[in-house]
Amino acid sequence: MLLCLLFTFFTSCDYVLKKKEVNTMVKIDSVPELSIAIEKDKNGCVKEAGYKWSIIKDDCIRISDEGYRLNPIDDLANLEPSKSAYVLLNEDKLKAEVFLQDLPQSVYFTRKSQKEDFFKNDYKLSLKTGYTLSVNDSITYRAAETAIKAVVGSDVEEK
Repeated sequence: MLLCLLFTFFTSCDYVLKKKEVNTMVKIDSVPELSIAIEKDKNGCVKEAGYKWSIIKDDCIRISDEGYRLNPIDDLANLEPSKSAYVLLNEDKLKAEVFLQDLPQSVYFTRKSQKEDFFKNDYKLSLKTGYTLSVNDSITYRAAETAIKAVVGSDVEEK
């Protein structure tokens, strides 16, 4: 019995006194590093994100967020912004910038007084009777129509 007890004692001490191995697992990142090519224009604007260089703002802007929307004259109720033109004015409204989808950069206008229209090459921008953009003396874009629609049932007036 004493022999069994000594054997148990030494084996348990051996277990207690032994150095335990530290878990030496190495974590390997199995996902390869991805690189995404971001195309920027000459001013550093990310075109894929919808940014274009603005001369008036002197910065990259999203024209749909900052400009006044003009729709093609033959489709004023157009809901697709990709066919629209956008107008950006400075604070005193003596400088304007028009962004057209067909042109790689904006058309920049200046005028001397707010009573005048803007002219540049074949383009004329008028703010007098709503926003209109003419190309070769023909109105091609006009301010987008606005429609007030009920969002929820309580927005509808009861008659």
